[in-house]
Amino acid sequence: MQRIAVVALTIALAGCATTQRTSFPPPEGPASPTVPSPQPGEEQPRPPQRPSKPEVMPPRSAQEASSPAVLSLLGRADTLARNGNMDMAAATLERALDLEPRNAFVYQRLAAVKLAQGQGGQAEAMARKSNSVAGDNPFVRADNWRLIAEARRADGDRGGADEAMQRASSYRSASQQFMR
Repeated sequence: MQRIAVVALTIALAGCATTQRTSFPPPEGPASPTVPSPQPGEEQPRPPQRPSKPEVMPPRSAQEASSPAVLSLLGRADTLARNGNMDMAAATLERALDLEPRNAFVYQRLAAVKLAQGQGGQAEAMARKSNSVAGDNPFVRADNWRLIAEARRADGDRGGADEAMQRASSYRSASQQFMR
């Protein structure tokens, strides 16, 4: 049996082998048409332009971007936060990040919890991390910049808060293109 397999493999490989040719016979049929080169001042023909791809709606909420397990943890964190248990809410969100470390919505919720805990610097850091994994999602970015503005205002940085609110507003405007 093994000998048959070796013979079959040898035949198959021999069929794939080619000999090298140094010259090729002339092609049969009419020669391919030549394209005249443009004269000075003449415009180059342009290839037809393809229509741009339609914009795909980015996820607007955690429900659209998260697994069932993460959604469950987000619900639990929301309940804990509403009941004033911010430490447990933050710990629950950290578990959600263990499951989905690139989920911008989880970082955003953690930023909100940190802000509620009075940790403006941590809130801004989490909102920035959310922006870094959100890609070009204007829905997430608008809310993150609003959180950053609130964190800066709470820390006494009015100029920074105003700048962040301007960025939030520009992302909110960008998100309107998806709403049409």
